Amino acid sequence: MKIKTTDLEKLILKALKTKYSVQDSKKIAEVIMFGELSGKKSHGLVRLIKGGSSMLAQNPERSPEIINKSVLSTLIESHNNPGMLIGYMAAEEAVRLANKNGFGLVGTMATSSTSGCLSFYAEKIAKEGLICIIMPQSPSGVAPFNSSEALFGTNPIAFGIPSSPDPFIFDMGTSAISWGALLKADATNSQIEKGVAVDSDGNETTDPKKAMEGAVLPFDKSYKSSGLSMIVEILGGMWPLASFAGLNSDGGWGSVFMAMKPDLLQDLDSFRKNSRKLIEKVRNSKTRDGQPVRIPGENTINNRNICLETNEVEVADELIEMTENYIKNINDK
Repeated sequence: MKIKTTDLEKLILKALKTKYSVQDSKKIAEVIMFGELSGKKSHGLVRLIKGGSSMLAQNPERSPEIINKSVLSTLIESHNNPGMLIGYMAAEEAVRLANKNGFGLVGTMATSSTSGCLSFYAEKIAKEGLICIIMPQSPSGVAPFNSSEALFGTNPIAFGIPSSPDPFIFDMGTSAISWGALLKADATNSQIEKGVAVDSDGNETTDPKKAMEGAVLPFDKSYKSSGLSMIVEILGGMWPLASFAGLNSDGGWGSVFMAMKPDLLQDLDSFRKNSRKLIEKVRNSKTRDGQPVRIPGENTINNRNICLETNEVEVADELIEMTENYIKNINDK
């Protein structure tokens, strides 16, 4: 169904406020709204309501805690607070460290839910005039190359690059399909595409339930994407004391956020101008069909901007109904 973006935000906030403070609800809602409006539906409303790792399924033990800190780094223990809240906190801390010292590294551990759409954080950090790299690790659901055993997470990687007038953003998963896409397909009784997942016996499947019981494949079904996923297990999982490849399960989900001042090597204005020159050089390069080259990240931001300008977004009926029923059940208690 089509719904006003303002009405969707009110619905999300109403649901979140049943579990979280007003301030924390607003931060989580920002990330969910970005996913839904930008077309990254696998990280939108479905992550609020669907499954045991949804925002509304979390039961924080206590407030997040900084357990290690240096001039350039901070390690945050989540205590099972929502990944989108911890991601927001990590992005802000990385910006603070980088603005003060030129470089900021923030690790997070002990969440049990997604950080959401990484483009949200990449844009947020890059708009501060900082280069960023983000790597969140997640529970075992992806089989390494030539394996049928789920060991790695879907393990996305994102980069934010200051440019003029808008940042350049690159955000990719190292898996052939995101876990959120499986959840959405399951919630809407849809099939997933062929060649992206196997069932528990290692056979190809288009059934999202069987895929979740089996394993997702690396995005190019080769050692290259599998290697990238392994790097995220190391940097986003093992390094910040989170789980990795099914090991150290008490560490929960982890991530790393890195932010750097361009003027470590060249001044910010020059960097932004050169970034724009590069983007336009690529965009206008010769193509086989005469159409401009697609620049990563632009469709995501354009989709978000159009929804905000028109105050309208298409949302799955099933997810609206699930959210409304959740609120009703809470109010009836």
